[in-house]
Amino acid sequence: MEHLHHFRLAEDPFRTDAHEKFDVELPSQQDALARLDRGVRQGRGLLALVGGVGAGKTRVARRLYEGLEEEQFEAGMMMVLRREVGAEWLLPRIAAQLGVERADLDREAVIRQIYERLAIIHEDGRRAVLIIDDAHGLANADTLSELCGLVKLEYEERRLVTVVLVGGPQLDAAIAADPLVAHHVDVRVPLAPLGREEAIGYLAARIEAAGGSADLLLPGAGAAVHELADGAPGRINTLADNALYEAWLAGHGQVARTDVERAYRDLGWSGRGAPAPHAARRVSPVQAETTNPLAFEETAAPDLDPELDAVFEPAAPNDLGSVEAHRTVVMDFDSHPVPSAAPARRGQAERTVIELGAPPKGDVDDVDDLFMELLDD
Repeated sequence: MEHLHHFRLAEDPFRTDAHEKFDVELPSQQDALARLDRGVRQGRGLLALVGGVGAGKTRVARRLYEGLEEEQFEAGMMMVLRREVGAEWLLPRIAAQLGVERADLDREAVIRQIYERLAIIHEDGRRAVLIIDDAHGLANADTLSELCGLVKLEYEERRLVTVVLVGGPQLDAAIAADPLVAHHVDVRVPLAPLGREEAIGYLAARIEAAGGSADLLLPGAGAAVHELADGAPGRINTLADNALYEAWLAGHGQVARTDVERAYRDLGWSGRGAPAPHAARRVSPVQAETTNPLAFEETAAPDLDPELDAVFEPAAPNDLGSVEAHRTVVMDFDSHPVPSAAPARRGQAERTVIELGAPPKGDVDDVDDLFMELLDD
């Protein structure tokens, strides 16, 4: 695209799709991943990853999913697209995700199906792990209580499933508001926003991966992106992308703080959709050739912070890591899980669920009796 060529960029540095080349290892996300992985491998029941919009929660969840070996775990990842769901909607979909071919709509019947499937997975020597992204759609007392009951299911004195809830502040607030639910959360991981130097290093790494120079962003611009995006990587990408285009429209050779502020206002994040009355008129480089030079000079003269825009020494980025291709099961509004087009976990053929095998070893009646005792509890 023309504005990328203007800044000598071979690719879009702030692309939003998962691409190994643009994957930057961030200490805050590595820490969150390590804490969740520890909880899963210790067989904890209910885990929660919470953070603001664009904090990188989905990226951490995907990496957790990708790192669970199939020899040890029967792992599934799904997303809640509804604003709010109840247990009657959620339980049949959990059953289908675990491999139940025809999930019952009756509560007790579907819980029995889930229990029997979990027992089969246990007999196979593995542990079931269910990662639910955008779990703020479950932020109501009834649904969270049902999940607490699910993680209490045991067979041969072992809990059968780990549930990882990934969501925003609404999920965190709903958990905190219910003492019983809060009691069942074994691991809570808040995903912290990036610090200023970490954000500037992140921006520099993305720009360099696209073939550009780190000084494309003036220091005042980098600081403004961090501040106005609340340190959230997803919002940082969006704001920096729009600021880059604003700089091109203004004919700038580098992105200045004023470009970031204009992009911020236009995105509506400030609550003021329209630009401030005193904002300079934007003129594209092409328009500038046929426009009054004085008018263009006024637009191109940024109101820079003299202290921040004087010298730019970007923080050294961390080693760029890689994210393997993943397969996320997306929960749609009215149907069963729909697999995405991405490849299956760890390069294997696409696989929605493992096939139902034989029932657990031992007498089926004994399993049913044990299940009814757990259900009564």
